[in-house]
Amino acid sequence: ELAALAVQERVSLRVEIPEAAVEVWGDEGQLYRSIANLVANGIQYTPEGGTVTVRLAEMAPFAVVEVDDTGIGIAQADRDSVFDRFYREQSDRSRHTGGAGLGLSIVRAIVRSHQGKITLDSEVGKGSRFTVELPLKG
Repeated sequence: ELAALAVQERVSLRVEIPEAAVEVWGDEGQLYRSIANLVANGIQYTPEGGTVTVRLAEMAPFAVVEVDDTGIGIAQADRDSVFDRFYREQSDRSRHTGGAGLGLSIVRAIVRSHQGKITLDSEVGKGSRFTVELPLKG
């Protein structure tokens, strides 16, 4: 479903995962929802011809998922606020993306409920990287 969204938006979607399984404890549906939300956001906020890359790695004691895009980026002043409920960046209010500003707050809640953390690194006009760390199973 996310590949179809990328094709529709004319954005390249790349996935980099290790051959060996990386396992975490948790609710598969909720974890899928959180990562899918990050990927969908990356696609929606990346201009035509850009790239969204999803990486999975094991960095004990964590599984690390990075969603990296070549999108519009997020201003330094807005980086903490993007995880707040109902927050919409001012420049986004007229975009075609719609939404109520709940996506990233839900992602953060899911990640935290799995004893993980989410961080953001971004530069306006160059893109964003969301990094999710989740404790490894075992």
